Amino acid sequence: MNAGFVYAVAAVAAAATLYGAIRFFGRRAPSADPQSDESRLEVLSRTQIGLGGSLVLVRFEGRRILLGVTRGQWVALADLGRAAPRQQQESLASIDAELNRALNADRMRRGRKAS
Repeated sequence: MNAGFVYAVAAVAAAATLYGAIRFFGRRAPSADPQSDESRLEVLSRTQIGLGGSLVLVRFEGRRILLGVTRGQWVALADLGRAAPRQQQESLASIDAELNRALNADRMRRGRKAS
């Protein structure tokens, strides 16, 4: 057998193997999957509390979750459930208003000026 022929066959085999590996490992979920939008994490609101903390309202898998965030950790504080789409803006505004009221009450209790 000719050495050039052996190298050509080896190169074709290597190329076919690489092509197959790229096709196999590069496979992605179909974009028309209805759960792909629902499983995305979306930050709805964020309110700073103190120097290193904040409250974050997120939506994940259709549920709204209130998280407490500090420099060292994240804590799930409440599962607010699912919101109807037309009531969503109203409920977010009421949550933001309640968070601001609680923050101002805490500042007043500690003797600080409310902003």
